[in-house]
Amino acid sequence: MNGNKEGTYFGLSTPLGRSATATIRISGYKSKGVLNKITAGKLKNPKHKNTSVFDIYNKNNDLIDNVLITFFEAPNSYTGEDLVEIHTHGNPVIIDMVYDALFELGLRLAEPGEFTRTAYLNDKIDLIQAESILSLINSNTKEGVGLSLNNISGSLSKKIKKMRSNIISTLGFVEYELDISETDNQRKTITQAHKNIKNLLLETSELISTAKYARIKTIGAQIVIYGKPNAGKSTLFNSLLNYERSIVTDIKGTTRDTIEEISTIGSHSVVFIDTAGIRTTENPIEKLGVKRTQEKISTADLSLHMITSAPKKIKLKPKNNITVLNKIDLLEKNELNKVRNNKNLVCVSAKNKTGIRQLLKRINKELDLKTQSKTTNQITSPRQEQSLKNAQKELQRALECKEDNLEIIAHHLTGAIKAFDVLMGRTSPDDILENVFSNFCVGK
Repeated sequence: MNGNKEGTYFGLSTPLGRSATATIRISGYKSKGVLNKITAGKLKNPKHKNTSVFDIYNKNNDLIDNVLITFFEAPNSYTGEDLVEIHTHGNPVIIDMVYDALFELGLRLAEPGEFTRTAYLNDKIDLIQAESILSLINSNTKEGVGLSLNNISGSLSKKIKKMRSNIISTLGFVEYELDISETDNQRKTITQAHKNIKNLLLETSELISTAKYARIKTIGAQIVIYGKPNAGKSTLFNSLLNYERSIVTDIKGTTRDTIEEISTIGSHSVVFIDTAGIRTTENPIEKLGVKRTQEKISTADLSLHMITSAPKKIKLKPKNNITVLNKIDLLEKNELNKVRNNKNLVCVSAKNKTGIRQLLKRINKELDLKTQSKTTNQITSPRQEQSLKNAQKELQRALECKEDNLEIIAHHLTGAIKAFDVLMGRTSPDDILENVFSNFCVGK
């Protein structure tokens, strides 16, 4: 995407389809002139934030629709440019007619994320806020929406700016010591620098640790169901979703690939993943399925390990793992009473849907624990996490420097500042910006 493209552009900001209303945005220096032309000269000098009802026409003076028009004057608009919002009736035919009229006036269709990218380039928002807007649009939970709104308000950006300012202050007195070269003060300078760096490392680590919490809150938790063939994984998958999504047979190896489906548990958005049974096989397709299962387990937020016979002893459960004993309808009464008293097991009959409610409660409890965080500010993108990890490495190297290496400390502190600049979008390469804004819809 070329952020320096000239011209006035437009895009649909609401989903395409039939609805009561639809919103088309226009941004750029031609916006006022466009309003004058499509309203047949009735809106020559629009006022900032003024909303009025007008008939709009094409170049042949054919009526297109009766609409609401709102004008935002530069620089006090979302993009920092003259910005127009046209609220039409939500008929795709009308939307197409508006598009044709705007094309005829020399406007071009916006590229994905161009409105938000323009806002970023015009210093209306920073890169963290831009990513938070995308996070807000895509959030699947109320908590995710709240987190994204908090970051859009600039709360996380203020935190990041303060941390960057503290690094600059530390670098300042280190460089001052280098300039005056008084050996007597070097130990005091090193001690103070190390104290500041340790505090910065704690703050950085805390922010990095929020990445997983925030991802679960916004996108949803990945929950993998795994076990041996015929353990009842697909049956459990269907029972948790409450409809027949996966094919269920008595033939081993029926599921050869991962099958994913979105659901909701309590206040959490989740993605259940049905997987191929784990076993040794010579079938190349099934081998690939087993490999994918293992990959999904390694990255899952929570795994449901399906077993069909009560083990004599259950070891401490692995991290992010719930052991699910299936087919309890086949157990003798004495054995059933014994396994139900085992707190390390969740007992179900996926076929009869027995114990499914208890399993859902257990999953909800685990996700509640995973999303508990006392940290107000949380990062919401892999790019933010990587930038902070880069800063963390530089700060750690600065902390590990010996007392006579003030130059090296200064070098690593400078590297940390650069990492924070990338995080804020002050020095982000074009390919990073391309990746961020290409994920937006055209009208945002």
